Amino acid sequence: MRRRTIATATVLFTCVATTALTACSGSGSTSASASASASASASAKESPATESPAAAKGPYANLTGGQIVTNSFRATRQATSLHLKANIADAKEGPSILDLSMDHKGDCTGTMGQGKDTVRIIKTGHVVYLKTRDSGTKWVKTNTASSDGKELASACDLNTFLNGFQGNDTDTAAKKGATSTVGGRAAIVITETDGPEHYTLDVATTGKPYLLKEVVVGGDSPGTMEFSQFDQPIRAVAPPKSSIITG
Repeated sequence: MRRRTIATATVLFTCVATTALTACSGSGSTSASASASASASASAKESPATESPAAAKGPYANLTGGQIVTNSFRATRQATSLHLKANIADAKEGPSILDLSMDHKGDCTGTMGQGKDTVRIIKTGHVVYLKTRDSGTKWVKTNTASSDGKELASACDLNTFLNGFQGNDTDTAAKKGATSTVGGRAAIVITETDGPEHYTLDVATTGKPYLLKEVVVGGDSPGTMEFSQFDQPIRAVAPPKSSIITG
């Protein structure tokens, strides 16, 4: 169940970063799209519920681990905007970082990095601006009507990204743990092991049960994702005209 969230983030980042770092050639988009489709269609592991909610204590005492995760994913999917900070060590693509604010309108702003390369991206409306190592201090402008622009804009599609967050109430592998604090916000820790992968999720216990942090150890895509700034406006503002070049 949890594997899908890291896989979705990895595919999302790899698709866009590869396009940007190859001078908007669009290479690799076919395989990335196929991976995203496969990830989105994967079914969660189901097993009969055996945990007794009444026996639990602490935050969400009347819920099982699976129910907490399902509620958290639902709340996170419904957020109008958020900030995502990720560090993923994909077995095929290598280390990737993402520091991106995005909303349901498709606007975004932030930084992506893969290996030694870093890309800054701003998307506002139908226009995408990129600043890469090759562009220096200039921003490369492209439109989402172009094939390259459309590919790049996929990084800002919060709806598609959050579609990967699906829970299963009857998942008994998800276990409630201790309480924690993420970004100053109280949370409960949910853990799960699936084959070689061990998942740790921090779910907010005040306000909406947003997913605040996810850590994956082991497997092909170990890494960390942190979520914050839920429902806050995204300041995706076009760079000054003097610093823009047309791609």
